[in-house]
Amino acid sequence: MKGINGFSQVVPLAAAFNQFEATKPRKSVRRRGLTFTSSVLLAICAMVLSFAPKAGADTVLHNFAGGPTDGDRALGTPVHDKFGNLYGVTSVGGTHGHGVVWVLCVLGAAGPWPCNTALPMTEYVLYNFKGVASSDGASPRGTLIFNSLYAGRDFTLYGTTYSGGNPSTCGGAGCGTVFELCAPSNFGGCGGINIWKEHVLHSFTGGSDGANPFGGVITDKASDLFGTTVYGGGLGNCLVGGTNDYCGTVFELKGQNPWTFPETILHRFKGGASDGANPYDALCCNTIFAIPYLYGTTFIGGPSNLGTVFKVKNAGAYPETVLHSFAGTPDGAEPYASVIFDASGNLYGTASAGGVNGKGSAFELTAPLLTTEVPLYDFCALAGCTDGALPASGLVFDASGNLYGTTYDGGIAGCTGTCGIVYELSPAGPPWHETPLWSFLGGTDGWNPFAGVIFDPPVSATNLYGATRFGGTSSDGAVYSVP
Repeated sequence: MKGINGFSQVVPLAAAFNQFEATKPRKSVRRRGLTFTSSVLLAICAMVLSFAPKAGADTVLHNFAGGPTDGDRALGTPVHDKFGNLYGVTSVGGTHGHGVVWVLCVLGAAGPWPCNTALPMTEYVLYNFKGVASSDGASPRGTLIFNSLYAGRDFTLYGTTYSGGNPSTCGGAGCGTVFELCAPSNFGGCGGINIWKEHVLHSFTGGSDGANPFGGVITDKASDLFGTTVYGGGLGNCLVGGTNDYCGTVFELKGQNPWTFPETILHRFKGGASDGANPYDALCCNTIFAIPYLYGTTFIGGPSNLGTVFKVKNAGAYPETVLHSFAGTPDGAEPYASVIFDASGNLYGTASAGGVNGKGSAFELTAPLLTTEVPLYDFCALAGCTDGALPASGLVFDASGNLYGTTYDGGIAGCTGTCGIVYELSPAGPPWHETPLWSFLGGTDGWNPFAGVIFDPPVSATNLYGATRFGGTSSDGAVYSVP
């Protein structure tokens, strides 16, 4: 099959989301989705018996139920608080059907509310997004950040919604928001007593402003927030159907006293051969210190129109530099995910397509210039893509320098096809070596993880935690752990 731009893929990951967004207004339908059949194989093929992942099994911690009482379809990577409780968003579900913020309380966690030591591991919905009719956000998709540096806002979560906000923008669907969700006041937050309270900090308007933030935000010690929007900016020719929605932005929301966040557009992508277009994930790097440069990826743009890695200087006129333009095969293509640094200043990331096998790759840009790409691993190197295919998530390091992530597809057969994997990349070599840690099976297990994985040190120094878009007992996704 062919993905966006005609690039060959097993399944067009570039077309994510058209199935479950088909009933939403046109302006909220931004990407064509993976071909997906919701029926689940009742019998697992003999490959399961011969597959030997390093960890042996995953543990499903929560099955999303969807409907009015729970979330449905998690796309962002969970985050943890100091107690080890996990937090995240789902893009749909909840009271109003516009997605939720959820917490999964670990056994014996002391807080914040509703988590307490008397409860077993339980999931709670902290907030139900109301949508554009209430000038609230809708369809949150990115990873949240937890920051307690702001006075009176301990445990406050910050994130984005892809649509919602101003009802007069983006064809009535709203162009998305940046929001905060304050913990209850009896836990040091700006909410009420045992009440989490949401505030919309910025509503995007499209045009020369941004539109449709997919990734989350990062912050600095000055209470500023930084992020990207997939569309908007007023430059370039990035079409949704027959409409030019422009090629996206890098933005800053400047924290002010009183608590307001005026916006500055730091870069407007124009696409074409000289610039990237359509950045999907958060910027690098999440830090409480000054951020001299902001790093990220764009899904398309560059000479081959297959995406870029870029940096934007966080000063002066905010000049942008394209560090690498993807070329397809044997290079990667169409990166969704953010990038990370190692201690030596090298930059690491994934591309959802391209590579030697056309099914995605992991890559390194070497210090100090970050302009030379070194391929680390080409997915689908094993028969049947049992080593994974189509990585949509970013990477995370452990203390030994190993990298961990997920692939949306590949692995052993289990969900009318293959359901994705959790993997480890080890620098032992060269070349880097990949080990599948878990292959999702579908059914009561999750499948199709768009999000990455994290460690949760207050709970376990070695387990990985993540969420899947589909699967679980209601096929609405699941939160899982892999030892």
